[in-house]
Amino acid sequence: MIEELFGDFLLFFAPELYGHIDFGKKPDFLDKELFQEVMDKKKGRRFADQLAKVRLKNGTEQWILIHVEIQSRKEQEFPERMFRYFYRIYDRYQEKIVAIAVHTSPSNNAVPEHFTYNYFDTQLHYSYRNYRTESYADDELEQSDNLFSKVILASKVLHQTKDENHQRYLFKRKLMRELFRNPNYSRTAVQAVFHFIDYLLQLPEAYTKQLSEEFRPIIREETELMELYNRENASPTIKNAFDLELERGIEQGIERGIEQGLEQGVKKVVLEMLKKGLATDLIMEVTHLEESEIEKLREMLQ
Repeated sequence: MIEELFGDFLLFFAPELYGHIDFGKKPDFLDKELFQEVMDKKKGRRFADQLAKVRLKNGTEQWILIHVEIQSRKEQEFPERMFRYFYRIYDRYQEKIVAIAVHTSPSNNAVPEHFTYNYFDTQLHYSYRNYRTESYADDELEQSDNLFSKVILASKVLHQTKDENHQRYLFKRKLMRELFRNPNYSRTAVQAVFHFIDYLLQLPEAYTKQLSEEFRPIIREETELMELYNRENASPTIKNAFDLELERGIEQGIERGIEQGLEQGVKKVVLEMLKKGLATDLIMEVTHLEESEIEKLREMLQ
């Protein structure tokens, strides 16, 4: 999500920095090699860090390296690890660095904000931008036009609806509807958020199917939004909704074909009956057609 919505991410967490960046130049996201060098001693930790290079609007060749770490649990060694990232990044690239830590835990416990070292007058103080998703009010996130605010909101709802599938379903339906109909968001960005929401806020099969059914009439009404759907890239909810609509369209086509076939068959029978000189009343009784319809067929025969 950070990579797909990088501009929105910075605008949300660092608006003053956002104003200096030239987004006409695509950010360059570096590989995880550097982070692997300072891995935790605990095995199995999954890194959700990002290291991006961006260009400034003033045209300088200087790069700003933005180090982002997503932290979901409290760790005493976290500030030290942030510092180790900093000095390794600085040592390798010799460029200015902006470090952002985002804590997604629902806990209200204080989060570490800096790393300090003091030993016989050898001192060090390293601080970084520190944010907690829980510190943002739900209504504030709902009213925001920033697409990344919806990502933060969804991450909060994950914890709020841990054992409440119906509430999670209602939130997911409401948010996805709003994003689907909002013309101010790019289709690529919306697809990325849909994927995030689908996999973050998972639902039982019955609710998942119901949510896809909910989107069928929206898709049918908003035909210009068909471009949002790409079979290979669509999120599960949207893909299922389109598949259901496609299946229904096929069923309706078959039904129409059967009806048309029956109609043609009845017309042929009526024409044969007219050729044999049968009375109109008898034909009406057998075929259940209106007299006017039979008379039209009589004219065709003549």
